[in-house]
Amino acid sequence: MIPPTEQVPFTRHQVTVEHGRRIAGEPVELGSLGVLVAPGTFERVAEAGRVTVATGCDLYLRGKPPFEVMAGDTAMVRGEPLTVTRTPEEWRRGDTVIGVQYHAERRKDTT
Repeated sequence: MIPPTEQVPFTRHQVTVEHGRRIAGEPVELGSLGVLVAPGTFERVAEAGRVTVATGCDLYLRGKPPFEVMAGDTAMVRGEPLTVTRTPEEWRRGDTVIGVQYHAERRKDTT
């Protein structure tokens, strides 16, 4: 049995360039998706051997999304803003998109 989905709203900051610097403006709501949420911790090893542990969620959408989500967008998961950190991965059967996986992490852990 597939567990029930959660409604997760996505936003994107409009970016402008002023005097050669990128400035993030107000967030614009893209829409809301019904996704399965899988919380997790993710380790990254830097070139110097330092291990960084990030927390966040993998979000799974069945079918083709009604709007485009890109790396850098914000997902509000269970009341907490998470940043999409990877390009969304599409699952395909032939030419048909049957699902998408979004990877979102906290910007900064406070623990």
